[in-house]
Amino acid sequence: MNKEEVINIIENTLKSGDKLPGMFDIPKIMGIRSELQSCSSIDDVLNIIDNHKDLICKAFGLSEDVIAGAVEKIKALES
Repeated sequence: MNKEEVINIIENTLKSGDKLPGMFDIPKIMGIRSELQSCSSIDDVLNIIDNHKDLICKAFGLSEDVIAGAVEKIKALES
């Protein structure tokens, strides 16, 4: 797994949102970040994104379509 590419996709996706996490969302987002950083496979990354999709969408002002696009880009890295 190319962690740099995965990080770039995730960061660019989050930057495309129209919000920043609020004070009460920041600890949860930091926990998700820690989980993502400890991943060793793309499947692990995709599971974490799927498990926390609602919070990520809400905290960053993203639609589920944007998250789905990021997931597809990450999946494409496997090939």
